[in-house]
Formats: sequence, C-alpha cells, structure tokens
Amino acid sequence: MFTFVFVTPDGEKAVDGLVYSPDKKLPAVHAQKAKVACTGNSVTHGYGGLQMPVTYSDNMVLQREKPLVIAGIANAGEEVTVRIAGQQGQAVTGANGKWSVTLPPMKAGGPYTLSISTGSERLDYTNVLIGEVWLCSGQSNMAFQVNSAIDNQRKAFLEFAAGKPQIRLFDMKPRWATNAVEWGVSVLDSLNRLQYYQDTEWKECNEETANRFSAVAFAFGQMLSDSLQVPVGLILNAIGGSPTEAWVDRQTLEAEFPDILYDWRQNDLIQEWARERASLNIKKSTNKQQRHPYEPCYLYESGIQPLEKFPIRGIIWYQGESNAHNIEAHEKLFRLLTTSWRENWREELPFYYVQLSSIDRPSWPRFRDSQRKLMQSIPNNGMAVSSDKGDSLDVHPRHKREIGERLAHWALNKTYGHDCLPSGPLYRSVSFKADTAYITFDYGEGMHSSDGGELRTFEIAEHDGLFVPAEALITDGKMIKAWSSQIKHPKFVRYGWQPFTRANLVNREGLPASTFCSEASKVDWSGLPDLSDDGKSALGVSAPFAGISNGQLLVAGGCNFPGKPAAEGGTKQYYSEIYALDITGQTQAEWRVAGQLSKPLAYGASIATPQGIVWIGGNNDKGASKEVFQVNWQTTEGKPSISKLPELPVTMDNFAAAYADGQIFVTGGNQQQRPSNALYSLRLTESGNGEWTRLPDFPGPARIQPVLAAQQSQDGTRLYLTGGFQPVSGRQRAIVSTDMLSYHPEKKEWRQESILPFSAEGSPNTLTGGCAVSSGNSSILLMGGVNYTRFRDALNRPLEIEQATAAGNTLLQDSLQNEARNYLLHPVEWYKFNTTLLQYNTFTRQWNVLEENEKLARAGAGIAINGDEIILINGELKPGIRTPEINMFIYDPDK
Repeated sequence: MFTFVFVTPDGEKAVDGLVYSPDKKLPAVHAQKAKVACTGNSVTHGYGGLQMPVTYSDNMVLQREKPLVIAGIANAGEEVTVRIAGQQGQAVTGANGKWSVTLPPMKAGGPYTLSISTGSERLDYTNVLIGEVWLCSGQSNMAFQVNSAIDNQRKAFLEFAAGKPQIRLFDMKPRWATNAVEWGVSVLDSLNRLQYYQDTEWKECNEETANRFSAVAFAFGQMLSDSLQVPVGLILNAIGGSPTEAWVDRQTLEAEFPDILYDWRQNDLIQEWARERASLNIKKSTNKQQRHPYEPCYLYESGIQPLEKFPIRGIIWYQGESNAHNIEAHEKLFRLLTTSWRENWREELPFYYVQLSSIDRPSWPRFRDSQRKLMQSIPNNGMAVSSDKGDSLDVHPRHKREIGERLAHWALNKTYGHDCLPSGPLYRSVSFKADTAYITFDYGEGMHSSDGGELRTFEIAEHDGLFVPAEALITDGKMIKAWSSQIKHPKFVRYGWQPFTRANLVNREGLPASTFCSEASKVDWSGLPDLSDDGKSALGVSAPFAGISNGQLLVAGGCNFPGKPAAEGGTKQYYSEIYALDITGQTQAEWRVAGQLSKPLAYGASIATPQGIVWIGGNNDKGASKEVFQVNWQTTEGKPSISKLPELPVTMDNFAAAYADGQIFVTGGNQQQRPSNALYSLRLTESGNGEWTRLPDFPGPARIQPVLAAQQSQDGTRLYLTGGFQPVSGRQRAIVSTDMLSYHPEKKEWRQESILPFSAEGSPNTLTGGCAVSSGNSSILLMGGVNYTRFRDALNRPLEIEQATAAGNTLLQDSLQNEARNYLLHPVEWYKFNTTLLQYNTFTRQWNVLEENEKLARAGAGIAINGDEIILINGELKPGIRTPEINMFIYDPDK
C-alpha cells in the first residue's frame, strides 16, 4: 500500500487542480507539476504525460545558429526523443517531470517536422522553420496594430504580407483589455489564476494575420526578413497601459526594489493613472489581494514565465509612457527589467528599445534624455528615436514603420554585423570656447537637417535652466557649433528639449538625433606647452615614463615613428631623453632636455611614492628591461638624480603598477616576453634595498596594457586592475577584458570587482592602453585607451584569415586581408579611442560617467598628478600616430 502526499515546491496545498497563493503572488501551477512524496517500495511519477510549452505549435520558428534547446514535461523516468531535420537527441525525464534536449546549432531553412516522443506518446509539429526569433514587448505603442497605421503604411504592410513571406507570428493577446470598465467576477477569478492571455499558436504571415499584428514589430520583422533572407519569427507580448514593474520577476523586485511591491494601488511609485484604472477594473472584487495586469510582477508571471525560455535571438521593447511620472524609479526598473529577462533566458540577449515620442507632456523631454543615458549602464542594448514621428495630442502616433525599422537598424548593425548606422546622432560631448559650444556625436556621419532648412531646437545657457535659442551649424560634417548673441560664456547645451519637438538633425541615413541636455561639468580643462625638443620641433611620443618632482614635470623615453608614418612602413624609434618642464610658474614654461635614461625605453610603468618618482621596466627594439629607477629633481643642480632600486625578478613591459602602504606593486603585461597574470611587490626602504615578492596571480586571462590604481575600500586598501588583453594563442581568440578585478594586500586575495559601464553607443568599454589614478579617499578616475570592438577585431584578424584560408573560403579571406591592409589608413575618428572619463567609487562599488571629451581619446598616454591637477601626456591618436599635446584637468566632485 502507498501513501501519496501532493505538495507544491513551496509546501502549499493543491486546491481544485490549481495552486494559488495571493500573499506570495506566485504563478498558478498545475497540480501535476507538484512534488510527489511517497512511502513504499516504488511509485509512478505521473505528470500528465508528454507536454510542451505554449510556444510550441505548427508553423513555429526555431532559433538558428545557436544550440537548440527543446524542453518540456513528461512522466518521471520516461525517455524523450527529439527529431528534426535529420538531427536527433534523447533525454530521460527527471523526478520533477522536466526534460531537456540540446541539439547542435542549425542553419536557416525548412519547412521541417519537429517530432517529440516517449515510449507511449508522440507530438508532431509541422511546417517548422529555422530562422531568427524575436520577442516584441511593451505597452500600447508596441501593441498598436497594422490596421491602425497611417493609410500608406497599412497598405504597404498588407501588400508585403500578401506575398506570404517567411515570417511567422505568435500573437499573445489579452483576454480583456484594460478599458475603463468594471470586470465581472469570473474575470477576476481568472486573473487570480494568471489566466490573462488568450490561447494562441504560431500563424503564417498573410494579410489577415498581419493586419491584427503589431505595426512596429511587423516593420522590424519585415526589415530583418528583407536584409537577412531567412525566416523570421515574432512573438508579440504587449499590454496597453502596462508599467515596467509589471514585467519584472518577483525575486528581483523583492531584492532590489521592495518598496514598489507594498500596497501597490496606493503606492506613489506607480503611476496614478495605472492605479486608478486597475482599481476600476477590479472594483467588484472582495479579495484584498486581488490581482491585476498592472500589478508589479503580474505580466512576468502570466506572460513571460509561460514562454519557458523559448529560444530567441533578442528582444525589442516599446514602453515607458506609464512610468514617465517618476524618472528615477523608471531608471532603476528598466535596469532590473533587462537583468530579469536575461537571467530568465540565461543569456545576455540584445535588448533594443524605443525612446518615447513627442507629445505635449512636460516631463517627457527629461524622460527621453533619461532613456538615452540608460544606454551607458546596460550592456548589449540600443535605443530607437521616435520623437520626430510624434503627435502633440495623441500618445499613439500612427507612423510606426519608421520606428520598427529603426529598431531593425540596431539589430542589423550590432546583432548581425551589417555595415549600417544603427542610430541617428547620439550626443557624446561638448566643449566650450569663448561664446560657442562645440558638440560631438556618435553615429553623426553625414549630419544634416531633415528638411533642408536650418538646424532647429538647439539651446545654450550660462546657468542651468536659463536656456535661450541658439544658432547651430555643422562643421566638418561631424561636429556642431552652437551660439547665441545673448550668451557670452555658455556652459550648457540642449537639443529637442520640447515635449512636442520639431527638432530636425539627422545623419546620412536619415536617422534622427536624440533629445539631450548636457550636464554641468565637474572637470575643468587647461593645457601645458606641447612636448618639444628644447623648445624647437614638436615631439609626440607614446608609452613614456612621467612624473612630477619638486615642481618639475618630467617625461622620459617613449617611442614614435619620426620618419615615415607606420602606415607607410615607418620604423618605430625609442628614446632615452628626459625632458623637464617647470610648472611652478616661477620661470618661463619651456621644455628642455635635462638628462638621459640608461638606454632608450618605452612601455614601462611610472608611479609616485613619498621617496620620489619610480620608473619601472619597459622595452625597446632590442628587448625588455628589469631595471627600476628612483628619480628626484635636484633644484640646485637643475637636473634629476637617478638611483637604482632592486631589479624586477623578470623582464616586464606593457604592465601596470601602483603604490600603496609603502609597497610598489606590478602586475600583468609581458613578463619574460610572455603574457602574464603574475603580481609582485617591493617594500620601499630608506636604504633602497629589498626583494621583490611573488604574490597570488590574478584570475582569468592574462592582461597586457592594463591599468592599476590603489584606493581605500570598505575592508581596507585594495588594488584595482582594469582592462588589458590576452593575445591570440594557437587557435584561441584574443580576449579584451572589459572588467575590473581587485586585490586585498593583507588578505592576499583577488575578487571580481565590477564590469565596466558601457559606452554612450551601447558598446563594451575597455581601458586597455588607458590610464587610472586614485582620487580623494574613495574613488578612482579611469580614462583613455582603445575601442573594444576595433581592437578586438584587429587582434583576431590574423587568426580569422588563417581559418578562412584553411576552410577554402576565398571570399572571406580576401575581405579580411583587405581589412588588414587598410587598418592603419583610416581617419582618427574611425578608431574610436575612449573619450569617457569614468569614476569608480570603491565604497559603493558604483560607476559614474563624469565627462565625454576628445582630449581623453589617447592610448599609451603618460600621466602625472600635481596636487588636484591630472596631467595627460602625449599618447596615440590612432595606431602609429602620436600627439605632442599635454592636457591637464581638475576634477571637483563638489562642483
């Protein structure tokens, strides 16, 4: 005899075949999925037989070129076999009734039959295609149907659909729209059971199915279909009026934003309109914990979880109208949303979203600007501008094709690698000279006005909030200067800052610029004389030694191409001269040669210590160095004194160094001419004696050209190691690091500290070849270095050429070889060196973007600190081209 006890995973009872726990607001679960406890010798674990998620039906599209995960439910212990297109896989169902089969990636094609079987059951899904699958979600502007678009767009959509393209539609419509009505008791009961969506299945694209589908999503799918020439599957899950918080999972909100869960219909964090509409809809309910689609977590539980991690390529999102009342809350919620969904799919999926449109609502310019800034803090994302297609009175503008296509631009560029601009001009930085603002943009190639007239809606101000209209002109096709006779000393600039705007700046592809407003800079810039040879010819070097001693800025060594540029086959030359510049203001500021290194050197490290400047390691055309020197300026003699410190245990170049608590630390780079993870320290003594000590290696890949800084943290002094790269090794591709590690000298432990924030255009950042300095008692300033994508591609190109040659792919081989030949020939801006000044708070472990400035776009620059002044010395503008400029800035956190 057997005794069975059916309980849910959380220990709750199964009632009438459903589990409902309104206090915990867990999703409804079929009793057949409950745990089974038993006494006796054996038991049959019945889960209702073979079942698949709601997303499986005839006409479905499965994601191409990814491991294909097919997962479902069957009775425990049963073997499940999956077959499609000649591929087959098996799995044994677990005790929890779940099984999963992973098939190798498949190329686009079909139609196929997907067959899933056990010993007693079989499910056949016919007319299945392999292609690209995207989830399309948000609120009413994503739900907005083709049949409501402007006439010419509707007709064009339906004409395309009549050709029955290889687009398949999975349309998750709600059973009840959230109109201004009171819902009946049966509706309220269904809501509590998470039965909000209509039953649906995959449909082929034709005039009828397209007409009722999302116009934005359909335009997106059409552009992908036309560009990729593969089947496209679109899953539409959009609910009118829904706030962001309704789409986030409960665990995330409980951990990261619990305040928004409390008494949600009386909670000011949630938009008043949404709360009032929900209260009206559920007015007939006597259940104090009655559920509603606008409730936090509800749409995630009823609409995202049932998708059961169905394999997709990415997500497009159009939502925000129901969160525009609280910009700060939305910023937090949007980050949580992307994190929540990516954790659900266990993949950093592309997440492309629409910036709110134009309408006469006062908060919307600031909300649009907030959406633009979110690109810098969320990886693998992009934002489509819609403000030029708004309606001053209607929150549902009818021009939808352009919006869907702008989302497709992001996908084609970033996800599929097509050579197209992903966006209209995105504000990067502004500098002010006299009475003029000079504004730079990402994706600003070929900027012009959309209507052939003068640029409109630029404004400038001397004091924040006191803006006046500005005249604006495009200079060199890549920068805009703006000015007004009313403002003599501008400090702020903004664009498109009207709720309903007629802004008209576009790029060469006709994509519109985003609303933006510059912020008060906490950084003041100035300059020092260009590095020159005894005040004569300018001398720009890369990777020099540098430091300040007794009022003298010292720059030593470094390298450049003094004859022919590197692109023309020039030879790199290394230098041994030590140049000095008096920065006390007591003498005329001119560079002069004040001494010599023992030999020409570059690519070493410089640190400031209480005992003096220390210059470490480096290399030249004959090899790498172990030497370590302490340098101090002798005022009476007018030259530096140089003394030797204990040599490094190995030769080192392209590494990083820092000073903390009486010790010098060096790590990474090339050690004995091999990429290394080693960390060494040397305790400084008055006698200058001592030995280098080997400390624990940092984890992960090696890091050549990283940056290192020491700073206080909550648990004492730490070293912060950022960026760097591990070159190609055999068939292993190069790794360009985009994270920060930290090391605790007392605990002798490394930890993963943080991921670098993303660039303004949504790409990964790496400080490889950049600079880092500690600032105050709790922050690090990081700047400069190469562009992640450009540098990674250059490192991997020789391997890719070799692989293409071995595979006999002559077309790819020729393309890659052409890229390699032209790599040094591009203009400076093509290389996209880092223009961002980042601040990392070592106590809160949070990032802050302080400024975007072209003066920071250097790789291999020297750096020195003079009190509050941070001095950037020379460096590369692009591979092989150095600048003699020396720029200086002061960061004032209280400004």
